[in-house]
Amino acid sequence: MQDYMYSVLGTVGAALILLGFYRTSIGQWKNKSFWYELDNTLGALLLVIYQIHLRAYISGLLNVVWAIVAFRGLTAFADRRRIPSKSGRRRRGRT
Repeated sequence: MQDYMYSVLGTVGAALILLGFYRTSIGQWKNKSFWYELDNTLGALLLVIYQIHLRAYISGLLNVVWAIVAFRGLTAFADRRRIPSKSGRRRRGRT
């Protein structure tokens, strides 16, 4: 039963990353959107949990780096939302 739980986590993680890629590829999301970065961050973290369970440390390390980069994208998105435009109003990002 415990292996099944980890398999579900890994499957959901992979699906989040692939769906984010798909939505970006068809133009539904921009590659710097909040939702794209959130999908990548959560998906990579779920895959890391799964890969640690499997003792697949090399691919787990890859997904740790993937999660860090995606998290940096989330923080960059937040920074862009806080910077006011020249007109004095806050800029609105497109998601």
